[in-house]
Amino acid sequence: MAYRIGDWESFALAHVGASAALLGLVFVVISINLRDIVGSGPLVHRAGEAVVLLGGVLAVATVVLIPGQRKDVLSAELILLAGGLFAVILFVQRDAVTQPTDAGRPGPPRGSLAMRRVFGLGTAVLIALAGITLAAEAGGGLYWLPAAILAAYAGSLTNAWILIIEILR
Repeated sequence: MAYRIGDWESFALAHVGASAALLGLVFVVISINLRDIVGSGPLVHRAGEAVVLLGGVLAVATVVLIPGQRKDVLSAELILLAGGLFAVILFVQRDAVTQPTDAGRPGPPRGSLAMRRVFGLGTAVLIALAGITLAAEAGGGLYWLPAAILAAYAGSLTNAWILIIEILR
């Protein structure tokens, strides 16, 4: 099953719907605290990261659903999507290391950057593994996608939590 694309149709279809719904909710979260988010570079990047991670799930699930697609084509699409996702996530996380701390407010919790890196960049790495192992027909194939999608959801929802709850502290 790991290398038969058609067997993943139901899985991909479920995640097209789930990621689209969550993406809509993230836009609602952003709009609720838009003034505070726009006033802070790091929060703009967190919002972007949440949107990009869910958009990545939507894109990956969509390419898996393309009918009659050959394995080599899907492999190339997954690897290209992973490379683009990795570059964008790395870009939006660029200020996370150099965040200035405000003496009156607590900074991000210890381990926050590590969690962002694992969920954000880890998603891209897992998608790339799915593409590479699908092409090689060894090493897991599309079974890497559930882990990638769960990492993307965790990263996106963590960022959404920061944008709706933690922003008010």
